[in-house]
Amino acid sequence: MFVVWMTSRIIACLLWCALLGWAAGILGISSLTREALPEAAFLLSDKFAHFVAFTVGGWLAAATLRVSFPHLTVARAILIAIVLVAAFGAIDEIWQIFTPGRTGGDPYDWIADFLGSIAGALLTLLTHARLERLIARP
Repeated sequence: MFVVWMTSRIIACLLWCALLGWAAGILGISSLTREALPEAAFLLSDKFAHFVAFTVGGWLAAATLRVSFPHLTVARAILIAIVLVAAFGAIDEIWQIFTPGRTGGDPYDWIADFLGSIAGALLTLLTHARLERLIARP
């Protein structure tokens, strides 16, 4: 099996870029009017979509913090990630209030965001060892 090792700085940079890209994507989707959203957005419950999207954000935030700041305890990195991503979910709901054709401000959407951020951050407990194996050690 071909394995590429990278420095922790490179992996941290890639994770930061992915996290910022995720956040931009969420805000981009939230900026669309209801009519501009793809049909696929309505195939399943929007709460499920919020949960899945913020699970990705929770994982990205926790993985980014754990790689970027190895001195943080695992619990602290996970807690910070949950708070940051859940706060972003609240900002996203407020953002939608100002989007034409969208209601926003739905507390149940935010609860799905919050639960997704918890799930994603906790998921790093299962995936972090694999991520660490990609980091080249001197």
